[in-house]
Amino acid sequence: MTPRPTTLELGAGRLLLDGTPSVLLCSSVFPFRIPSEQWDHRLQLVQESGYRMVDLYVHWGFHEQVPGTIDLSSPERDLARFLELAAARDLLVMARPGPYICSETDGGGLPWWLHGDAATAPAALRTTDPAYLEAVDRWFDAVMPILAAAQIVRGGPVALVQIENELDFFDCPDPEDYMAHLVERTRAHGIEVPIIACAGQGDLAGASGDAEHVVPTVNLYPSDTSRSFDAEARHYAAELASRNLPLMVTETNRMHRTLRREILAGARLVAPYLQTSGFDHLVLPSAGNWGDPGNLMTHDYDFDGYLTPDGRRRPEYDEAVALGATLAAWGDRLATALPVPLDSVAVDGIATGGALALDGGGFVVGPAELDDLATAVLLRPSGSTAGIAAVLAPGTCPFWALDVPLEPWGAEGTLTAATAELIGVRPPIAGTSDSLVLTFEGGVDAHVALELAADGGEPEHLVQTGPGEARSQSARIPVRLIVQERAYSLADPEPVLARVAAHRLPVHDALAELGTVHPLEEGAALPGAERLGLADGRVRAEFELSAEATEVLVLEAADLVRLELDGTDHGVSVTHGAPRSLPLAPGTGHALRVDAEIWGRANFDDARRPALHLGAGRGTGQVLQVLRTEDVSDAWEVRRIPDRRSRGDLAAPPLRELGGWSSARPGRDTLYGRALGPVTSSAVLRLVGLTHPVHVALDGGEETLVVPDAPVLVLPGAGSGAVDVTVRTPHVPGGLLERVELLTVVPARCTRLRTLAEADLAAELTAVAAASAEEAWTAVPAAFDGLRVGAGRPVLLRLEGADRTSDQGLLLELAGQDVEVTVLAGGRRVSRHVLGEPVVGGGPAGRSWVPASWCGPEGGEVLLLVEAIEGAGGIFEGARRAATSR
Repeated sequence: MTPRPTTLELGAGRLLLDGTPSVLLCSSVFPFRIPSEQWDHRLQLVQESGYRMVDLYVHWGFHEQVPGTIDLSSPERDLARFLELAAARDLLVMARPGPYICSETDGGGLPWWLHGDAATAPAALRTTDPAYLEAVDRWFDAVMPILAAAQIVRGGPVALVQIENELDFFDCPDPEDYMAHLVERTRAHGIEVPIIACAGQGDLAGASGDAEHVVPTVNLYPSDTSRSFDAEARHYAAELASRNLPLMVTETNRMHRTLRREILAGARLVAPYLQTSGFDHLVLPSAGNWGDPGNLMTHDYDFDGYLTPDGRRRPEYDEAVALGATLAAWGDRLATALPVPLDSVAVDGIATGGALALDGGGFVVGPAELDDLATAVLLRPSGSTAGIAAVLAPGTCPFWALDVPLEPWGAEGTLTAATAELIGVRPPIAGTSDSLVLTFEGGVDAHVALELAADGGEPEHLVQTGPGEARSQSARIPVRLIVQERAYSLADPEPVLARVAAHRLPVHDALAELGTVHPLEEGAALPGAERLGLADGRVRAEFELSAEATEVLVLEAADLVRLELDGTDHGVSVTHGAPRSLPLAPGTGHALRVDAEIWGRANFDDARRPALHLGAGRGTGQVLQVLRTEDVSDAWEVRRIPDRRSRGDLAAPPLRELGGWSSARPGRDTLYGRALGPVTSSAVLRLVGLTHPVHVALDGGEETLVVPDAPVLVLPGAGSGAVDVTVRTPHVPGGLLERVELLTVVPARCTRLRTLAEADLAAELTAVAAASAEEAWTAVPAAFDGLRVGAGRPVLLRLEGADRTSDQGLLLELAGQDVEVTVLAGGRRVSRHVLGEPVVGGGPAGRSWVPASWCGPEGGEVLLLVEAIEGAGGIFEGARRAATSR
């Protein structure tokens, strides 16, 4: 293993370790997603894969769960220990302490108390808002000294420090000032290594603020089969070289074919995101990701990287070993090479991929096969008339050689062509008879040809085809057969027997009365979960509804929201703040219960639903009673039109239905206006069937975006007057909406408000299980055909046959339809799973992993709380297990 360097410097197209040009492979390893006793195991596997660096997110919210109390030293949070373990493995560290990290985690790593209506929440996150910066400064004051003490210039592993994360995705109004502040605080704590900032969508200035002393990097997530990606990556390499910097890809896909293409495009650091997978045991996942507003991130944080969450190698691990060996063999020759298009080199038959022009002559060529077909290609070395035919294996991007001088390796001559990968170089030893040894790895049709200088005679040609070894007095070229993929996956999981509590009501009653009841202030708005001090758990609010109300409207509730009206369960929905309503039979009062369970706060900024923007709160939201509904679709003034004849606002505006102005210029904005009211109390404007986002302003004020997923806007009471509403919208030929409604509303009266922290729920259920007599449990056969669970009637199950030894954990696969399953072990929650609808993202929805340390060396009970999602109930179909080794 190469000793850990003591300096890292950056130049135009160069990354130098102790002055040596290098290419680094970097694997993400997140200690907050891996049990602390397994940290070294993961780092060992990274080291053995040939990767030389780890990408380390430091999760602010995990370390400062109580404002002002920062824990960086307890066993699961011991940052210095993790850095020491990395150093002992001779691994470099790219430290990423935020403040924001994204990582599909709760609030993007920002503490829960910065969100919602918490007393500590600032006005604006990820900006120069004074309250936000005060909290960030306190975090940096704690974390930066630990990173500074572990820098490579002080004998530690920290070689790069990233501040912020993909800021170019966020609408930051002052990125330069914001990033300059973070840089100043970082340098003030003694950080000497390069400070980097990654661009999530290629906007280098938006990510770094172009602040002084901030090195921009790029996160690249192409389609692995993109045919234009090579040119895109070379574009960033050229742009950064013009700034006297190398291309560093700080996040990217995990497939090594794609990583090879990035290296061929000039990348000097390549960091596939989540090569080392993890599990959200100790942190909440996020909610709402990747274009689907209903998405819930799984606790299983796994994108099929080369290590599974429980630490098993996947076949991609072999690809890592192969690429690491190739990079080590080429060394600084490859690390100083200039990227060029593949079609500029003498390679025929394929245009996808790239090439590197070596200093002193010759090329490393990398044809990329994207169609999973064996593809015939032809290499044309200098002086060759026929060329060398080769077959490109399906799905590969090998590093082949063309016209490479041997002189830097201590011999005279040329490596004219190699359709096998160089994995080892042993130069001749001066004063001995040793010859140059070039070791290759390739398939049965591999071809390696050297042209060696001869004293006073014809050049000597040395050729090896397929596995074997060719040798002469000057050189040896062993060619090894490519190591075949090894299957690392475990055998199919086995059925796990379960027992279900025969008496379900005691569990239901316990849940109904658990938690903290909060006093209610007459007339005050209902507080959110953050205001109530709830970081993780459930909020239950009970309401009395007026006999005059025709509808109840719930706004801004999140995440898993259950409505029960007059004892009828209407199921769980993942609204993320979008409105949910129920009709009310007139002439009688009603009782409504709203339950909101926190899954995780939004980690991104998304305008489609109110709870999906960064900083949005969680809880039961606003509950409004609708007293009157008026159709106001028609008679809107068309105050400004998109037609070319328009010169501004119309003096005599025509009247049309909202969105009904027909124009030959679709896509251009039309401005509509109408006085609505009088609005004597609060009202809601509802745009039923809205198909496109629109901008709405009240009484000439600032515009508010109203979107199809949340087509409502609360109008303030205007006494006896009307509210002037203007709507700016493009002409939509297919129709903007179905109708416009003005709802007269009043807040519902809350009679009881209760919160239940998730830790208390886990402790109570564990106590219920322990206190239950054995005869209270009913055995469930291994081959049962599904356990029906009624809405509002949760079932507690105890798994049998789940014993573990001290070096094992338990890998579970859960199955069911329309149920939520909470896995408990050791008195605390392991994970939660939504099976069926709604949609989840990330790893498998039903996979849970119980680390061995969570139940001790003799094992312990694993409990499952199963709750129906739909009002009609759900079905739990059982669990399967597989032992997993650390």
